[in-house]
Amino acid sequence: MKNNRPIIWLGQSVDTSSICSVHAELSKLPFLTSLGCAIRKPSLKHTHFTADLKSTLGITGPLMIDSGGFALMMNPSSKWSVRDVSSLMERIEADIFVSLDHPPSKRDTASVRNDKISRSSRNFRILSERFASKIVMPVIHGRTISEIDRSIYLTKRQNPNPGWIGLGGIVPLLQNRIVSRQISRIGPEAFIASSIAKVRRAFPAARINAFGAGGTRTFPAVFALGADSGDSIVWRQAAGFGSIFLPMKSQRAVRWNKAMPPPRKVLDASDIAQLEQCKCPICASHGSVATTLRAFKRSFADRSIHNAWILSNQFEYWPSGRSRMLALVRQGVLGSAWAKAADMLG
Repeated sequence: MKNNRPIIWLGQSVDTSSICSVHAELSKLPFLTSLGCAIRKPSLKHTHFTADLKSTLGITGPLMIDSGGFALMMNPSSKWSVRDVSSLMERIEADIFVSLDHPPSKRDTASVRNDKISRSSRNFRILSERFASKIVMPVIHGRTISEIDRSIYLTKRQNPNPGWIGLGGIVPLLQNRIVSRQISRIGPEAFIASSIAKVRRAFPAARINAFGAGGTRTFPAVFALGADSGDSIVWRQAAGFGSIFLPMKSQRAVRWNKAMPPPRKVLDASDIAQLEQCKCPICASHGSVATTLRAFKRSFADRSIHNAWILSNQFEYWPSGRSRMLALVRQGVLGSAWAKAADMLG
C-alpha cells in the first residue's frame, strides 16, 4: 500500500463469486470482507475464514478484515463476541484487522451509545494486546461531538499512535439524515467534517479510513476533509441494479425495465465523453462506446468490473492534492452541503 495516495477497499461478502480474479490489475486491488458473514452463516468460520482467505477471494493485494460490528448490530441475538473475532484473527492472513466495534443504531439512547463506545474501547484493548504484531484498527463512533470526543479519548488511552484508525457511522448519517438533534442542526456532512478533523488532530500520523464512504461522490468529499481511505460494497450492488459509476458523479443507469422510467440518471453527452477515456478492462477491450454500452446492458459482471475499477482509480481523475480537491468541494462541485461543511472548518 502506497502511503501517499488515497485507497478504496472494495467490499465483498466472503462467499460471493470472485468476479475480479480474472483480471490481474483488479485482483491486486485492496479488498475488504467481514467476519460478520459468519454471523449470517456460521459454517463460513471453517470453510472460508482460514489462512487461505486471499486465495478464496481470488485476490493478491491488500486485505482488510472487518470484525462484524454492523452485522452484530443487525443481529443482536447473535452470541458473536470479541472471543470469536480473536479466534479467527489468529489464523487469518490479512493486512488490517478492524477491532470489534459496536455502532450506534438509530433508536439508541445517549446512555446506550456511551456504553457501546466503552465496549468498543475494551475490545480494541483486548485485540491490540493479543495481536501486537498485527495491525488492529480502532473505530471512532458517536452521534454528538461529545461522543466523538469520548471515543477518541478512550481510543487514545489504549494506543496514542495507531497506524490506522476508522471513523464509523457515516452511511447511516447520510442515508437517514436526522439521527440526533445536534446532527439535524448542523447537517450530517458538517458533522462528518468535524469528526474527521477531530480524529486527524488526535492522531496526526494515522491513516484515517472513512467506513462506507468509498463512493464517487462521498469519497472525494471525505478525502478533501482529511480521510485517507474509504470502502464500498456498492460496486456489485449498483451493477445488479443496472448502473455504472463515473468519477465524481452519481450512478448512471444503463439497464432498467423499459416499461418504467429509469430509476436514476441516464448517461448524457458528458458521461459518454468520460466513458471514451475510461481505461477499465471492459471499456479498454471494446473499440467504441456503443460496443461498451451493449456489453454493460447485457452483463452484470462487466458492469461490476467497470465499477470496481472506477471506484479504485477515481482519484486519477481528480485534481492532484488534497488542497485542490478541498477547493472544488468549497465551490460546490459535490453539492452545497459538502461545500458548507468545508467552509465551516475554515
